[in-house]
Amino acid sequence: MSRTPPPLVPSVPVGQTTLVRGRLADHPLWSTAFGSPAVAGRLIQPVVVSASVEERERVAEAPWLERLSITELVRDARSAASAGLAGMLLLGAPDRKDERAMLASERDHVVTRAIHAVKDAAPDLAVATDVCVCAYVPHGQCVLFAEGSADVAGTLARLAEIALVHADAGADLLVPSGTVEGSVRALRQALADAGRATPVASVVMLESSLYAAQRAAIAATPIAERAVPLLPPDDAEAVRARALRDVAAGADAIVLAPGLGTGDLVARIAAAADRPVIAFFTADEHALYATNESLADPRNAERESLVSARRAGADLVISFGARAAVEG
Repeated sequence: MSRTPPPLVPSVPVGQTTLVRGRLADHPLWSTAFGSPAVAGRLIQPVVVSASVEERERVAEAPWLERLSITELVRDARSAASAGLAGMLLLGAPDRKDERAMLASERDHVVTRAIHAVKDAAPDLAVATDVCVCAYVPHGQCVLFAEGSADVAGTLARLAEIALVHADAGADLLVPSGTVEGSVRALRQALADAGRATPVASVVMLESSLYAAQRAAIAATPIAERAVPLLPPDDAEAVRARALRDVAAGADAIVLAPGLGTGDLVARIAAAADRPVIAFFTADEHALYATNESLADPRNAERESLVSARRAGADLVISFGARAAVEG
């Protein structure tokens, strides 16, 4: 017999969170989220959109995930807004790839159209976008290559072009998930030159086995070794240093991933930075609950993990289980 899930309000006081300053504090949608006493109002739901999907398509490698058409995205956006979620994180699954990831910055690309669609259908829902090249290049790395070597300067230029397109379409937060050093500074400079004040997040990712499903969902080519190394999970000072460098470069928020492995780091960064901290629970982490038949109440179990991130000091929480957690 099913029971109605309890409201997403922590039963114990939420720990000290960051002092929200900068562009997110002044943003009409994010500032509303920061004022939410319930965890539901702090949640961001990732969604994968694809131009080659007519309605919904299950990801073969991760059947608990779906790729959506624009029409179905609109349905989900309205549902998320009705459930009181803070926003959506849009990720694209491209229908073609090339060595320079040119599709990612086309102004009629599916992600750009998705931004417009969500803003029209659910204007109270904030829209974050993934700014990365890995899904758009044949080799699947988060960096472009030139003459056999990583082309960091070229990658930063492409990321800036992608970010400008997303900003022009109305994105409320740009998330350069590839973690290429210098991404925040490159995006901030490009936006400033274009007269845009769209917020930019720093993304701090730990080495982990919990990213595979998300890469499969966006149709990124599998890789054996990352050309852009992630941070070692046992070096808390390196995580803190990277986050603070990005804040100095103009980051408006700090995203930490994966969610289950960074609770202590969320608290550490929240105490050190004057920017909002966002905990990112990956698609693989959602699977730990969504596909676990041994759990008597998987939705509530996942809900507890999201509450724990808030308790650690996360101002916002990205989770593939966000809607499930609040809808029950």
